[in-house]
Amino acid sequence: MKPLLTLIAAYAICSRIAYAQPDESREFLYLYSDSVIYASHIDLDRGFTGSLYLWVDSRRIHPEQVKFFNNNRGFFANVKDFDMSGETTFSERIRKGKVNLYEAKTIDWDTYDDIRGYPRHPPAIGKKNYYNIGYGRLKKANYVNLSIDLANNPQSMAFLQKARSVKRTQVAMYVAAGLSVLGGFIAFEAGGKKASRGLDQHPAFSSNNSVSSGIVPGMILSGIGLGLAAGGYLIGPSQTKYLKQAIDTYND
Repeated sequence: MKPLLTLIAAYAICSRIAYAQPDESREFLYLYSDSVIYASHIDLDRGFTGSLYLWVDSRRIHPEQVKFFNNNRGFFANVKDFDMSGETTFSERIRKGKVNLYEAKTIDWDTYDDIRGYPRHPPAIGKKNYYNIGYGRLKKANYVNLSIDLANNPQSMAFLQKARSVKRTQVAMYVAAGLSVLGGFIAFEAGGKKASRGLDQHPAFSSNNSVSSGIVPGMILSGIGLGLAAGGYLIGPSQTKYLKQAIDTYND
């Protein structure tokens, strides 16, 4: 019932409905039905419960059926298909061309401004990239997908190869980090058991050496693991950089 009411309200407030290529000099909603609804003013807002909704010419519209919308802040795509819970969120288009690139930012809503309806200084605590061609379906911006759609451009493919190399290095570092931390934990446990056995056999015996024999290797391995994990995290942005360069090269 809610989707039907949403469509009725949308059609009631629209100034024009079209099925052709939308005019991006105007504000509009592009529905999953491929119809376009133009309006004088569109704004995305977040309610007190945290759910999103659209203000379209002073009317409140639920955004579940909106595939894209264009307003004075930019062009945005619905990325609900990539959310495990199916929650509707929108990703901003940051590249426009033969291949469009979108960037979804995870916002710290603790800074939410209840008066203006959006964050004062929205800090991004995470980013995800998607892309599409024209007004088609969005895909995750990764090597597997882009290597298919950009396959006819050797320069773009060279950047994608660099992105894949960084990804492989990052995965290897995370695996090595996990093994190192696990080794450190095992060393701590072994040292503790050795010290316990020493006390059982010789109550007056000091267990400092036994404990140290577990603590020192454990600390070294754990430190190596944390260092590898930090290194893997730090090289992550270079992968995104190469993916963006591949798209920019394709669009040139």
